[in-house]
Amino acid sequence: MLNEFLDFQLNNQIADRFIKPDRSNREVIRKMGYAFVDLITDEVLANHDRDFVKDNSALKLDIPQTGIGWEDLLLEMRSQVLPRSLNLNSSRYMGHMDSVPLAITIWADALASAINNNMLSKELAPLFTQLEADLMSWFGRLFGLGDKSFGTLTSGGSLANITALLVARNYKFPESKSLGLNKNNSKNYNENKLVAFISDAAHTSFDKGMNAIGLGSKNLIRIETNSSGQVKLDILEAKIQEQINLGYVPFFVGAIAGTTITGAIDNIKAVGEIAKKYNCWFHVDAAYGGAAILSPSWKYLLAGIDLADSITFNPQKWMWIARTCAMFLVKDRQNLIDGFDNTLPYMADNALNFGNFNLQGTRRTDSLKLWLALRSLGLDGYSKLVDNSMTKAQELRAWVDDSSDLELVCEPTINIVCMRSRNPHIDNATLRQNWIDRGKLWLSLPLWRGDRILKAVVLHPYAQWD
Repeated sequence: MLNEFLDFQLNNQIADRFIKPDRSNREVIRKMGYAFVDLITDEVLANHDRDFVKDNSALKLDIPQTGIGWEDLLLEMRSQVLPRSLNLNSSRYMGHMDSVPLAITIWADALASAINNNMLSKELAPLFTQLEADLMSWFGRLFGLGDKSFGTLTSGGSLANITALLVARNYKFPESKSLGLNKNNSKNYNENKLVAFISDAAHTSFDKGMNAIGLGSKNLIRIETNSSGQVKLDILEAKIQEQINLGYVPFFVGAIAGTTITGAIDNIKAVGEIAKKYNCWFHVDAAYGGAAILSPSWKYLLAGIDLADSITFNPQKWMWIARTCAMFLVKDRQNLIDGFDNTLPYMADNALNFGNFNLQGTRRTDSLKLWLALRSLGLDGYSKLVDNSMTKAQELRAWVDDSSDLELVCEPTINIVCMRSRNPHIDNATLRQNWIDRGKLWLSLPLWRGDRILKAVVLHPYAQWD
């Protein structure tokens, strides 16, 4: 009787939230799924011309005492959520490194959520552990890191860059894993001696990383860049020598392949040679620009990336994978193992548990959508998409050149075009807002060398601006 009463209570309170063991409500769940598919297809993906943001008012939290049926919730999605969401699917959105996702990765993301395996360990995700391992080795070889390369997917490029600093510190000073950075615990170094080098155009995640690994952002030496955002090699080497003369210990040098603002790519080979000269870990943050490796026409931009000890790469950007999907790669798998050197005592087998190679524990099976995207498009398809982005960026650059009201900020390197207003009566912020209000363009307004400029990231396959 008690079980019958509990079943009655459960069925009345949580009816159709889960599929029942007897599958009697399967059609209701299917109907719900189809309704969401229609909503996504018709009112998210197909709305290239919808307002960038239709409603700027706050969304009410409004948690009810009694649950709401999915039909009513779907109506709320349509009337309350979508109008307040930034429409990244607009072919006129070019604000940041936000790509319209490949359709198959949207559905793959839903499938991954339904399977709901956990990348903490092979025991919890046997298939996806092996799939991620195979993908990491494949990408390592693609970037020229060789057969010993390995890596892990992460939630984003920031975490990958933080991981790079941690692995580099532990490679250079293995005792730091157990002793930390307390100078009283070590005869070889202290927290005031380790320094890292990166360009002044590099992402803020490197500052976060130095903080996270206990070194502090003041020990991150940012190197001056040229007008396009590429690191100045002579100043990099001079700064390394200066720090050595002051008694500091260089342990990390980074190059950028696709800076956040201008999209600049450092001379990777030259930076790598400097890093090796001073016995530093060499990292390449290719979170954005790394996708150039997929194009035979543009992979030359990444010349020298094979020198890297580690690489950050984000398929969620220029590979059009639904977020989240980023990765941290190492040339030598053992360095990643040694960088963490942990075990999971509550798991039966620790032979290949990504929870041992990652700052994250529980993690989604993002390998599924990345694998499906690669199989769906193939290398030829990806090459064509990357080439299309570059062609459209060149067309946008020509549009800027032909405009009497705009001028380039710097020469584009990849599919990022930075511009500014030439009209003395309208500043960049006002021009941007005018474009947004008219539905013409959604560009970002980053701070570059003391001025707010207009940045376009040409990722949408059907991007338009006229």
